[in-house]
Amino acid sequence: MSIVKTSEEFSSRRKVRYGTGSESKPLTPNTTNASLSPHKTHYGKDQDGQDAYFIEFNIGDFDFKEITIRTEGRRLIVTGKSKLAQTAEEFSREFKRDFTLPANVDQYSIAAQLDEETRQLMLIGKVVHEPENVQKQTYNSTTSAEYASSSFSAKIGSIKENNTGKSFDYEIFLGNDLKDGQTTIEITGYNVLVVRVIKNDWDRNGDFSHELKRQIKLPAGANPQNIEHGIDKRTATLLVKVPAK
Repeated sequence: MSIVKTSEEFSSRRKVRYGTGSESKPLTPNTTNASLSPHKTHYGKDQDGQDAYFIEFNIGDFDFKEITIRTEGRRLIVTGKSKLAQTAEEFSREFKRDFTLPANVDQYSIAAQLDEETRQLMLIGKVVHEPENVQKQTYNSTTSAEYASSSFSAKIGSIKENNTGKSFDYEIFLGNDLKDGQTTIEITGYNVLVVRVIKNDWDRNGDFSHELKRQIKLPAGANPQNIEHGIDKRTATLLVKVPAK
C-alpha cells in the first residue's frame, strides 16, 4: 500500500460592512471542517468492477459545484471556495487538500462522487497493471542501474539497437527519475525519430520536471508507420519498435 502524504490549508474570513468602511476578521475553524476532516484511502473495485484507488473525506457544507479537482503530475489537488452574502456580513470560505497518488494509479482517470447525505467526497482513480503478455525475464542484477551497466552504458539516454529482420528495436535507458514519465514520439524530416520523455514532480520548494530528448536516425529499411513503444519500469528502459519495410 502506498503512503499518501497530505498537506492541508484552512482559510475562512468574515467581512463586516459598516457604511463605506469595512473590517475583516477571521472566522473560527468550527464554521467548516472540510480541510480538517481526516481522509481515508483504500484499493477496491469501481462501478465497472475494475481495480481502483479511492480517497475520501468530508467536505462539510460545501456544495459540489464549489469543489475544484486537478492533477499536477502525481499530485491530486482538491480546493473548495464559497461566498455567503448577507445583509450586514459577507462570508468567504476556502479549503485545500493535497494528495500524492501512488505510482500505479492513472492520474488522468480521476473521477469524483459526493454522497449528499454524509457529505463524503470520494475520488476514484483507475489502477494501471503491467500487461500480462509482457515476457518475464530473469536477471542476476537487482537494480535498473546494474542491469543497464551489464547490457550497455548506464548513462541516461544510452541506446541499445537490435535489427530482428522484421523490425528495428531500440532500448533507451531512462533511469529511475524518468521511468514513470510521459512519452511522445514523432518523425521529422530525413527519417529522424525524435523521442521525448517528461516527468513532472514536486517537492516543498515547488514544481520541477525531468526531461529527456533523444534523436535516432532511422535506417533506409525502416517503416516509420505503426511504431510501438512502452516503458519497462523494472529495467527503467524505453522500448521502441520500428517496423521494417
